[in-house]
Amino acid sequence: MDVRTAWRRLDAEHWVHVWGVVATTLLVIGSLVAVIAGFAVSTPVMAVFPVALAALSGWLTSAWRRERPWAWWVWTIGSAVGFATALDGLASGRGVAAASLAASGILLVLLFHPDSRARVERPSVPLSR
Repeated sequence: MDVRTAWRRLDAEHWVHVWGVVATTLLVIGSLVAVIAGFAVSTPVMAVFPVALAALSGWLTSAWRRERPWAWWVWTIGSAVGFATALDGLASGRGVAAASLAASGILLVLLFHPDSRARVERPSVPLSR
């Protein structure tokens, strides 16, 4: 199979959604840990940020599944910022940044797949005869 054919056959839209579901799941688990830790130290308010982040991730993932054009922009800008931050962290010598760099990079590649880009590109209007 040709590489270009494999690239075109890749269901990038689906894999962006899967990435969003996995990220949301991990954020929900982190939020639960933050809530439990907050109650353990009598400051459950410390879980507000992780819970809000998990809710926003779920909302964005849902918007992606409903094919909202703005979701592509949010995913792309967020991934680009994450990629740049991870690249800076990798240059600074932080080891965790390599995994973040790979995840953000893969997500950016999937977002720039023609099927994902089709969400933000307006379909061409047929010429009138």
